[in-house]
Amino acid sequence: MKQYYLCKHKGKLSMKATNEQLITAIESAISEGLSRFETQHSVETLSDLYLYFDEENLDLIVHDDVENQLISVELDYFNGSSELSHEEEFLEAAKIATERLNKAGLFDKDYILKPFSVSLVDSDFIVSEELIFIDDETLKLNDGLLAGLDKELNDFLKELMK
Repeated sequence: MKQYYLCKHKGKLSMKATNEQLITAIESAISEGLSRFETQHSVETLSDLYLYFDEENLDLIVHDDVENQLISVELDYFNGSSELSHEEEFLEAAKIATERLNKAGLFDKDYILKPFSVSLVDSDFIVSEELIFIDDETLKLNDGLLAGLDKELNDFLKELMK
């Protein structure tokens, strides 16, 4: 089943088909990683989850907040689109997967401390993209939710000042 979303690629908006198999595989890997953390570290807490995508081997490795590997899975579900690299396709799918998992309540476990984030890291554990940030009061998903906010605020302030 294909779903569509708006994607800004090279300054243009276009419709892209989401890769449902890739999204599902990422969701499963994160879910399994959290399950393993819960069973292996029953008295510990978790404040961050790190995803490392090895583009060469097409592996997703999920790490806890002290860089312990929780799970490694091979992802061979890429569309092969020449428009997006595997890394770009993975990033878009990972954003959708983390949003879905949050809506399903996966990050509401007792052992997960807030603020909590799921981040994409490189091989040196340097965060390249924050996929989701959850605080008790704040939820940051992606820039799409904030598109046009500056203009709306400026318009509001102009009206207020009149």
